[in-house]
Amino acid sequence: MHAFITGATGFIGQHLVDQLLKQGWQVTALYRHAHKTYQTEHGSIQWKRGQLQNVQSLRDAMPMSVDAVFHLAADTSNWSLNHRRQYQTNVQGTHNLAEVALEKKAIRFIHTSSLAVYGFHDGPIDEYSEMRGIDSPIAYYRSKYLAEEVMREFIKKGLDVVILNPSAVLGPKDQQNWVRMFTCIHDGTLPGIPPGRTSFCYVEDVAKAHIQAFIHGRCSENYILSGPDANFSQIYHWVSSKLNSTPHTHTIPSWLLKCSGFYQSLLSHFTRKEPKLSVETAYVLCANVTAECNKAQRELQFKTSLTLEHMLQETFEWWQSQAQLNLNTSIKNAA
Repeated sequence: MHAFITGATGFIGQHLVDQLLKQGWQVTALYRHAHKTYQTEHGSIQWKRGQLQNVQSLRDAMPMSVDAVFHLAADTSNWSLNHRRQYQTNVQGTHNLAEVALEKKAIRFIHTSSLAVYGFHDGPIDEYSEMRGIDSPIAYYRSKYLAEEVMREFIKKGLDVVILNPSAVLGPKDQQNWVRMFTCIHDGTLPGIPPGRTSFCYVEDVAKAHIQAFIHGRCSENYILSGPDANFSQIYHWVSSKLNSTPHTHTIPSWLLKCSGFYQSLLSHFTRKEPKLSVETAYVLCANVTAECNKAQRELQFKTSLTLEHMLQETFEWWQSQAQLNLNTSIKNAA
């Protein structure tokens, strides 16, 4: 079997590549920057240079009649100065890739979306919940909603598409998602304990679900991938205890956290430096977004392999190793 992957150098992408190679797949992966390509111990990757915004580069990179296109590349930024780039990547880039996949007669297209497309609800979300992402104050949510709309256009044109909607993903190799909360707790840049709540899932389980979606998923269907629910206060106290830091004792009101995010976002327009806490990130940390994954369990044999504590431990150890690596690099460069 032959897979073409976007986002192979990203968080979930690296785990998916690892799983595919373990199962004997041939892997062709799109990359933008040569320094981000990597070797694996399970098999070789054929790297092809290209960009989602450049249709011809995608044509040159994607093999003819490839068995699976796994589209994981996305811009997850929550900073307003990146909104234009985010739309180009998440919406226009998805359109370009789907267009080329149809031209190249790809057998199946697995689109990695997000729970974000459903927006905010009062109770747990499932695949029958209303998709409110387009009305969200968070640009990333809107872009992922619009990307799914692109997918539905191409389904009508004959592209076989399965859509996955992971919740908050934890695990090693996370560079810029939930590990940022670890960094904020370490640096003391959170003004208080966030009041929100969400569902978490483990990155390796999500990677395995992509292959299961190729095998068992039904065209045009959404599959939510989620796991244990937790308040952000639980995450906050767990990380604080690991860092031996003095935690905040009170949950910060939503309005105050959003005000802090708004102020930092406004200031960033003058400094041109991404804020530690943007107003959009504040909205995420204030929301209650939990989900059920019964459909994925039933049809994709999706399962949660780790407890929340084990997910956090794996993520924390990775975050610590990267912090030490960055420190060692800084010392070496200074010397």
